[in-house]
Amino acid sequence: MTAAVTSQALARRGLLECWHELPRAIAAGACFLASAVPFAVAAVAGAPGWILALATVPPALALTGLARFAAATARGDRPRLALLLDVDPVLALVLAGGGSLAGIALASGGGAALAGGLGAAMLLLVLPYALAYGALRGRRGLRAVRGAAILVAYRPAWALTLVALGCLGGFAVVASAGVLALVAPPLLLTVAAVQTAALLDEIDALQGRS
Repeated sequence: MTAAVTSQALARRGLLECWHELPRAIAAGACFLASAVPFAVAAVAGAPGWILALATVPPALALTGLARFAAATARGDRPRLALLLDVDPVLALVLAGGGSLAGIALASGGGAALAGGLGAAMLLLVLPYALAYGALRGRRGLRAVRGAAILVAYRPAWALTLVALGCLGGFAVVASAGVLALVAPPLLLTVAAVQTAALLDEIDALQGRS
């Protein structure tokens, strides 16, 4: 079975696992959206950049908790909403800081915009795996980021698949007038957790044979 086919099969599995826990997934997605309200208000109001940067921290924190919820869903456990409180402040600051710096660079134009675009692309590739790896293996902060970078380098096509799913999820949210925003984040993180678990099992098996 090819890596691409395996990735698609794992994506379907993640979808099914999330579907089985749909009421809890919707509740978890609603909590994440609530954490993003300050950022949305600041963006609409045209707040200064430093306020926007600070406003990215609550949703980044919520993402790390949501990743724990999604990891439990991917394992087939009965996820508890209390997992949303199991946040990783260091990883959240890394993600929020990276996103803010990329946004500032993109808005600056010129060579800075190119650097910002590359930084944003790297963040999109690493972000799902950093959240999933941290949740599955109990790694926090920069250790989660390092593990995610290894997974992206090991199977970059899968990372691109997750980014593509994220783009499709964004289009679906827009097409549904925002209704699917409640389920898109937990769904994508569940798929990321399923794929990450498969990659970790494969790497552990290879190391066991070496």
